[in-house]
Amino acid sequence: MPILLNAATEDDTELEQAAMETLVRLPGKDVDTDLIARLPQAQGKLKQVLIELAGQRQINEALPAVVSSLHENDTDIRGVAVKTIGIIGQDRQTADLVKLLEKTNSSRERADINKALLAISGRCGVKCIPHLRPLTQSRDNELHMIGLHALAIIGGPDALAAVNSAIQIAEPTTQDEAVRILSTWPNNWPEDSEAGQALLILATSAEKMPHRVLGLRGYLQYIRGNKKLSNEQKVAKVKDMQSRIERPEEKRQAIAVLGEVPSVSALDLLTIFAEDPAVAEEAYSAMVRIADQENRGISNDQRRQVLKKVTEKSMNNSTRQRAQKTLSGIR
Repeated sequence: MPILLNAATEDDTELEQAAMETLVRLPGKDVDTDLIARLPQAQGKLKQVLIELAGQRQINEALPAVVSSLHENDTDIRGVAVKTIGIIGQDRQTADLVKLLEKTNSSRERADINKALLAISGRCGVKCIPHLRPLTQSRDNELHMIGLHALAIIGGPDALAAVNSAIQIAEPTTQDEAVRILSTWPNNWPEDSEAGQALLILATSAEKMPHRVLGLRGYLQYIRGNKKLSNEQKVAKVKDMQSRIERPEEKRQAIAVLGEVPSVSALDLLTIFAEDPAVAEEAYSAMVRIADQENRGISNDQRRQVLKKVTEKSMNNSTRQRAQKTLSGIR
């Protein structure tokens, strides 16, 4: 062990890497115990090596010594301690990282702490929220945003409430970031109905046009991904927003929602979207996808009507051929 540790502290990069790889692979709890025992007295490069090994070997018992290293004056030791806490830390270590974050102005150190907070938040979830609260209440915009990103990984009503609060009262830069976070909420939490309502309010009531656009995008993603909504509910929600779906980007999102709903009402809306040349081909393709399958809610006559329209109006050879093939197979 001492020989390997000495090699891991050498200035020779190749030798150092080989020694670290060997130390990580050494089997047995006795190795972990030995490494833990060396930590309190270690200094400099050796302390960095021991802390890094605690993370790579997943030595949870080393956490107290690693956390105490956050108070070191040596920035390299603090840096490796932050990374190791990100690997093996639990919800209580979130508070330690937040305290360090509030003290440092180093962009590199803040970035490392942010990464560690995200990792712990992803592992430990809602138990981290009380420890993150000082960040979401901070007047430092960067700290506030770090807290919001951690909450986005955690999800749930308390995290969502903090993001909504930032949208209402935060400084413009932080407010913009909170809007972006909310707009992507359905990617991680597709069935969060409270997020759906928050996105609807943002899409319809936000003062800034970019915020309304992001709210609309997030709301359409929520509609598409929420398995608790029936097909007819999805169509109804898209229809309610139809007057606000003006740009091709959002129309394509709406078409993606409707293309997964085998119903006459979805086909009716797709027919309307097909009137816009910018998204007509996407709409026609979605119409063929729906009409391609027998469905109790869509009669064969209705299928024929839709497919005939596509064969006459689509400029895409593949779409027309699919429509014609399906049309010829309907009896």
